[in-house]
Amino acid sequence: MSRTDTSVDKSIIEDRARQRSARVALLLLVPTVLVCGFLYVASDTGGRCITYGDGCSRVPDAWAYTAFAVSAVCGSLAAGAPGHRRGMRAARGGLLAVQLLAHAAVAALIVS
Repeated sequence: MSRTDTSVDKSIIEDRARQRSARVALLLLVPTVLVCGFLYVASDTGGRCITYGDGCSRVPDAWAYTAFAVSAVCGSLAAGAPGHRRGMRAARGGLLAVQLLAHAAVAALIVS
């Protein structure tokens, strides 16, 4: 086995791991939103916001919706796009990073 065969195999294995990670993160997106929403409602601040409209977050709701959409789109592309093209293998790492950052942003925006 030559050195290039090993690097190609390693590249394919890493790409599959990124694809699997994107799928797992995509499956956890909706449960993350539900748990964070429940945590917010269960907190004192969330309870006051819902009951009296006092102490609600000043962050626009559109930010959370946008972060959710970015996470869903990047996750769908990273998880579903075929990896037989070299360009997709290179882009999948960036898509996964953006997906995870948007996922964390959604959770932070909902809890805040």
